[in-house]
Amino acid sequence: MVALKPILQAWLEAAEAQARKNRIARETTLDICVLPSLDKKRKRTSIAAPEKRSLEAYFSVQPRPSGEKIAAIAEKLDLKKNVVRVWFCNQRQKQKRMKYSAVNGPGNGQ
Repeated sequence: MVALKPILQAWLEAAEAQARKNRIARETTLDICVLPSLDKKRKRTSIAAPEKRSLEAYFSVQPRPSGEKIAAIAEKLDLKKNVVRVWFCNQRQKQKRMKYSAVNGPGNGQ
């Protein structure tokens, strides 16, 4: 064991030096770049009643609009395209959930 001590000591010092070097490099990199994960969470979008009625009317005609149609609806209602897209996705999920609960609802012996 005594014979290994100088070898292990040299290895430990080299490993610690490398760890310090990596930590300094990481800290410098973090100072230079802006990480998107540090952004604040987006506020929840509230859709007013008139816009909601319009979206429901569009949904009854076409529950799966194309990207171009979603962009046109968003522009017409003065909403963000992503808000309209997510609204349609949520409505489809809601419809699916309602359909499932009607078929497998309470009272069907399950």
